[in-house]
Amino acid sequence: MTIRRCFLYLWAKCEAFIWLAGLLLMALMSQTDTHMSFCPLRLSGLGFCPGCGLGHSIAWLARGEIVQSFHAHPLGIFAVVVLAWRIVSVLRKPVAHS
Repeated sequence: MTIRRCFLYLWAKCEAFIWLAGLLLMALMSQTDTHMSFCPLRLSGLGFCPGCGLGHSIAWLARGEIVQSFHAHPLGIFAVVVLAWRIVSVLRKPVAHS
């Protein structure tokens, strides 16, 4: 396999690696940490953001705490399923060699 083919393969699979890294980072984070948020809606002063809590939900889910995961964000389990499906579909897609 040439260097160019390796590069094309990695570039084609880059999305899957990014999603996988994101899931792993959220799974390994502290589920009880209340750190500074980078959420633009929360930083703008709006008290509610529909996405806040997803990271904590995924962290709880990675530890097997399904009820806590649902309480952190009801769509956390759904997000993991969707992202896992996307990772698998990107990795299974054949790479076109030009």
